Amino acid sequence: MTKREVVLQTLRHEQTDVIPYYLDLTEGELEKMIAFTGDKEFFEHSDSYLAQERNESFTDLGGGMFKDMFGVTWNVGAQEGDFGVVKEFPIPEADFGDYVFPEPDEALIREKCERLVQQKDKFTMYIIGFSLYERAWTLHSTAECLMDFLEEPEFMGELLDKIVEYNCKVVDIVAQYPIDCVFFGDDWGQQIGLQMGYPIWKEFIKPRLKIMYDHVKKYGMFVSQHSCGDCRQVFPDLVELGLDIYNTFQPEVYDIVEFKKLYGDHITFFGGISTQRILPFKTPEEVKKNMHEVMDVLGKNGGYILAPTHAMPNDIPPENVLAFMEVAKNENPR
Repeated sequence: MTKREVVLQTLRHEQTDVIPYYLDLTEGELEKMIAFTGDKEFFEHSDSYLAQERNESFTDLGGGMFKDMFGVTWNVGAQEGDFGVVKEFPIPEADFGDYVFPEPDEALIREKCERLVQQKDKFTMYIIGFSLYERAWTLHSTAECLMDFLEEPEFMGELLDKIVEYNCKVVDIVAQYPIDCVFFGDDWGQQIGLQMGYPIWKEFIKPRLKIMYDHVKKYGMFVSQHSCGDCRQVFPDLVELGLDIYNTFQPEVYDIVEFKKLYGDHITFFGGISTQRILPFKTPEEVKKNMHEVMDVLGKNGGYILAPTHAMPNDIPPENVLAFMEVAKNENPR
């Protein structure tokens, strides 16, 4: 079987001979692994089962400043990791003013889709990050968004609708290629509970997710959703909406036995190996032991893609990255 066929089998919630996996690394951690191993193609040699491309481009403004496709300037040097902080919000008030929403960069999208379809043996995912609430706060700020859900609901609805419209245009282009899945990234959770609370999520986020999910599915593609934090309140809604893959599945937030029992027949969990408590701090042998425990639970009857809970940051020892790969490639159930 090809890697793609194994992923399709696990998405059908069928027991697989091997659990599909994905090595996810931040740029800093990848550079560290290349230096540690001497392998300039360390990521390519991971033999991951997924191929991904991101719907993003940045203009380098110099001095650690980058401007994204929506005209937001990011100070990437303001914190460690692959993300920075927004320098200035283009829509500071509950008024669009002279801000003009961009059109999708069709040439860029086609270039990325062309790269994806070259990896025929892998399950292909086109990622639309910052796909709804996150895109809204990059434009309007987190504080203003949370307040305006209550104080300016009409404005917030229009802001989110414009983001949905943009995303659906991106999907229309992606669907012209034999891509398997559209992956939406949108953090709703905190370590405990939702940032905006369930009633607001249900009123503002859920109906717009339905539009996006339905738009993807009408083309015969799978839908994957990323959201960090504790989103347990919305899992029944995600099942109702027909979500296929949930990332990231954080064991410090979710009881893996309980959630496999409740939702394992409906949703494929993607993640499960903690970048918060396991990979940075445990020994390689402890990492391997934890991985086998997670795989035994989440991998039963399919429905699991083995991966770190987030792109591995550069606080993870190289030996633990290699331990992850040893289990994923060589100690995987067969």
